[in-house]
Amino acid sequence: MKKFLECSNDIDRSSYIWNMAGSMLNAFQSVIFLMILTRVVGLMEAGVFTIAYADANLFLNIGKYGMRYYQVSDVKQQYSFNAYKRSRYITTLLMFIVSLLFLLYTANVNSYSMHKSLVILWMCLFKMVDSIEDVFHGRLQQEGRLDIASKMLTLRTFSTILVWTAVLIITDDQMWATAIGTIYTCLCFLWMMWLVSDCLHPGADATMDCIGKLADRTGQYCNSVGSLLRVTFPLFISTFLSFYIGNAQKYAIDAELSDQMQACYGFIAMPVFVVGLLNNFIFNPMITELSFMWGERDIRGFIKRSFVQMGIVFMITALCLAGGWLIGIPVLSWIYSTDLTPYKADLLILLLGGGYLGLSGLLQTLITIIRMQRYLAFGYGIIALLALLLSNPVVRVYEIRGAAVLYLILMAVLSAAFLGLFLWGVRKKSHQTEKEEAYLGNKNVQ
Repeated sequence: MKKFLECSNDIDRSSYIWNMAGSMLNAFQSVIFLMILTRVVGLMEAGVFTIAYADANLFLNIGKYGMRYYQVSDVKQQYSFNAYKRSRYITTLLMFIVSLLFLLYTANVNSYSMHKSLVILWMCLFKMVDSIEDVFHGRLQQEGRLDIASKMLTLRTFSTILVWTAVLIITDDQMWATAIGTIYTCLCFLWMMWLVSDCLHPGADATMDCIGKLADRTGQYCNSVGSLLRVTFPLFISTFLSFYIGNAQKYAIDAELSDQMQACYGFIAMPVFVVGLLNNFIFNPMITELSFMWGERDIRGFIKRSFVQMGIVFMITALCLAGGWLIGIPVLSWIYSTDLTPYKADLLILLLGGGYLGLSGLLQTLITIIRMQRYLAFGYGIIALLALLLSNPVVRVYEIRGAAVLYLILMAVLSAAFLGLFLWGVRKKSHQTEKEEAYLGNKNVQ
């Protein structure tokens, strides 16, 4: 297994292939779970899973803290791997505390059953493994070994799906499937990290092993962690609010409608993330290259590559809309064993919103690379406030159609705002570069 993970004949090619496989499995994990749930335990349990998965992924953004792209694009290694690792332990602990408090509150307000509460709790624990794993995968990508990280993600996700499915079929209980799946995925992660520990190249942090034994570097170490958390705080706020915006409608449905309607919305909303998924496995391997281009002030090349990726997002969105129009509802109805015919228009509206989701995610990454991330929180904050104020009233009156239209509007406005910020940041850097070159030219003449 160690040889399989570490050895690749062509690292770049292997990175693309395994990153695609791992990203697709990770994104479609919930689709597979829902497909199996509806057939084994019914539509109501699928509704419970939908809100549990939405909650867990919302709090996963606290754990990850929006730090992955910052870590990967830190090509000058301003912060040590030790700092990234220690900060992730802190944010993951915070993720657990917040998710537990939120669960206690929502369980009381929305009158959750003990079963539903336990499913949500175990799903949050399940996602804590993703949070810890992400910082190690970020290090591998930073070292040019995205292929190793992607192989690990693929194998862990695939085997976890198998274990979860087997337990669900045997016990006929979603809670036990999620609990045992969580324990398994944690052990699988620790085993694979032990296998590839020599590929992390900890350098100055050599006194720490790959699962986080603390080095005795108290003063400087703590300062670097605090600085890292402060500089990436806007990214955390942005990613957290971004996910909330995308799932505000699910929380409104949980409060205003039934678990069955929650399940139906979850079914037609699932393809929304296909655009973001496809964009991620095309764009993710390019982040380090784009970071070097920006660091070396190849502004023209950076802009060209960025707009090519935006074009890819538009093409993927168009293909998804065409597929949704032609076969979307029949395929989803078959997958989830539920008649979704009344929701065709809602599916297309959500897919278009998914295109804007992919574009806003791309722009967020580009804005992070050019180190303008402190402005992201303002855009997300305004849109999140609108989502908070509008979601419940709109869903209460217009139900699923209202949720879909509101999602589209919010994503479109957010993408427009980020595009403006990106262009402004690039223009600002371009003018700064021109001034510096002019100054150096005059100095050389003198």
